[in-house]
Amino acid sequence: MTEKYVDLGYPIYEGSPVFPGLPEVKVELREDKEKGDHWNGSVLTTYLHAGTHVDAPFHHFSDESVGIDSIPAENFFYDSPLMLDVPAQKENDLITIEQLLAYGDQLQEADILIFNTHAYKKRNDDFESYSDGFSTVSPEAAEYIREQLPKVKAVAIDTLSIENIPIGKTNGFRTHKAFLDPDRPNDTILIYEDVNLEPIVDKTIRKIYCTPLRIVGRDASICNPVAIIEK
Repeated sequence: MTEKYVDLGYPIYEGSPVFPGLPEVKVELREDKEKGDHWNGSVLTTYLHAGTHVDAPFHHFSDESVGIDSIPAENFFYDSPLMLDVPAQKENDLITIEQLLAYGDQLQEADILIFNTHAYKKRNDDFESYSDGFSTVSPEAAEYIREQLPKVKAVAIDTLSIENIPIGKTNGFRTHKAFLDPDRPNDTILIYEDVNLEPIVDKTIRKIYCTPLRIVGRDASICNPVAIIEK
């Protein structure tokens, strides 16, 4: 068997597309050899939920002790990834418990669930469409995963958010909180959003791992998950 390592994070650059209304990504060359400086040195300014990123509990809970730096390193390494093919059937579609159960016993062994809504196909060519009306995980499905699938350490999705934001504003962000709440039964489930699934669709995924920035007491980190697949 031959293995291949593939990036699941989108590139970061000046003006990288972000969720509408979020601050733009800035990349500034502070020292510039072309201008006589001794080296090139750049400054990155970014919202922590811009592009591919991972949410920590502090995203929806007030205690800074549950920031991204508090997550044990082993929670970012996944030996049993499971991709769920859940193509959007309509705008603002919600992924249901029934769609989860279609995967049977595989759910019980998975340590990361990857939701393939097929949105990744239009991100590079039509970001405006990509950023509006995308599929998300229903609160009921999120609560089922947290309560019934104790091996799951993380979820990932190929859309800008795991949760329908307008619905979340009315129900207290049940989906995010079901995954992230540090006080619920079973361990916190990390959330990866805006993930590039193209390199792993229709592939055998052996492992996924990620080493996010350890930003003390913060709500998220931009990141680049890496998958090991069979060639």
